[in-house]
Amino acid sequence: MSLNHKDVWLGIGTVIFGLLLLVYAIPEFISAPSNVRKLVLSPLLWPTIVAWLIILLGGSLIASHFLTPPQDVARPDPELMETREGRLYAWGRLGASALIMIGLIVATPVLGMVLACGLAFVLFSVVIMAPRPMLSLIVAILLPFILYFFFAHVAGVSVPQGRFLSLP
Repeated sequence: MSLNHKDVWLGIGTVIFGLLLLVYAIPEFISAPSNVRKLVLSPLLWPTIVAWLIILLGGSLIASHFLTPPQDVARPDPELMETREGRLYAWGRLGASALIMIGLIVATPVLGMVLACGLAFVLFSVVIMAPRPMLSLIVAILLPFILYFFFAHVAGVSVPQGRFLSLP
């Protein structure tokens, strides 16, 4: 079975999962009060957007099978995990990820949500050895600020501020 064939099945499963969310899970388990003032604060809005994104991504995975020629994918060396160094490297990355998550929890009250999440994004990019470090740095700076301004100024939801920097 080629990798693209697996992608088709994964795409079909993803689309089915998204449809299940839209048709059954969201209407059945999420209730929306009628007195919600802003559309972005409705409990139904964001799960519905996520469900549609899941369907869109599953559909794009299926479409990529038909629109792109098959490619040989470099597979990881199966003997790598059989060596002591390979296992230590894998456990080290897992441990570093756990420490970053713990650090995010500890740093949020001190630095605030925006700075702590930006720093965590940079550290995760280092741990996974992101292929485009400058792009990761730009995303680590812009994404937390964009999300802050959306939630604080559009949705009217307070975002935890730090002791060192208070955003407007």
